[in-house]
Amino acid sequence: MQTLGRLPNLRILKVHRDAFTGKEMACSAQSFAKLDFLSIYRLHNLEEWKVDEGAMPALRHLEIFECKNLKMLPNGLRFITNLRKLEIGWMPKAFKDKLVEGGEDFYRVQHIPSIVLENCE
Repeated sequence: MQTLGRLPNLRILKVHRDAFTGKEMACSAQSFAKLDFLSIYRLHNLEEWKVDEGAMPALRHLEIFECKNLKMLPNGLRFITNLRKLEIGWMPKAFKDKLVEGGEDFYRVQHIPSIVLENCE
């Protein structure tokens, strides 16, 4: 992720089907400067995702599907003010429940105008 984060013109990134096999993924400050769309799909080993303040400042659309071991969304999402759409699907009900209004992680996503939660157990 560190190498990809330094690509100056990367706008679309799809990390699918165990393309990333670690348990922890990190996006450091000033990484992914022009990234507009990020899709994370079927990263079965992923448990923790860290996003530093200043990472992915241009991100507008984020998809997370079938990353069933991911415990929570990164706290740093709350600093991505351009984020307009968050789609989450096929995740555990406990993950979804943290994100709805009144959930313990709602403050991380409350600034996002469109949040779609589908097929969460």
